[in-house]
Amino acid sequence: MAANAQIGATRAPLTGAELRLLPYLQTHLTIGAIGERLFVSRNTVSSEVASIYRKLGVSSRNDAVQQATRIGLLGS
Repeated sequence: MAANAQIGATRAPLTGAELRLLPYLQTHLTIGAIGERLFVSRNTVSSEVASIYRKLGVSSRNDAVQQATRIGLLGS
């Protein structure tokens, strides 16, 4: 996937678990509610979100969605 290669050029690519979680960042769902939907703990979601932020070089949910959309990980 070209988007993963683009991230990988400067940062580690997102894992499958992170890519599965990423679309939920576009929603109004809380971290706990996302965990319930994905059948994982709130702590797991929180850790994965922190990793997504680090890999995308952002510090907020909105910025993560914008960056992921810009590089083609999320549809617009």
